[in-house]
Amino acid sequence: MAWLRPIPARLLPDSCLVRDPGADGSFGEPRAISRVRFERAQSVVAEAHRSADAGAGTLFVDAVTSAGAFEIPAGSRVEIGGRSYVAARVVRFEGFNGRVHHWEVELR
Repeated sequence: MAWLRPIPARLLPDSCLVRDPGADGSFGEPRAISRVRFERAQSVVAEAHRSADAGAGTLFVDAVTSAGAFEIPAGSRVEIGGRSYVAARVVRFEGFNGRVHHWEVELR
């Protein structure tokens, strides 16, 4: 098998706006990506007062199915469902032929 099938559109119900970080600390104009998936995650913050952090998760962007798809730079601002996150880590997954299959973006 020389290629992987794209992620089906039915599994990508969300959309987002991405603002790339600028050299001067500002953010660029928003770029839309539709047909993405955001899976929210919770973790416990170990500080003086332990609390749950609801502002995190993983964004899945398919190279074929997601409209407007591009590799989101780490440090970008990503807005999903009216909430703003920072792209803390971006991992590219490639198929057997070296083409990008999808990206997983860790949002905080």
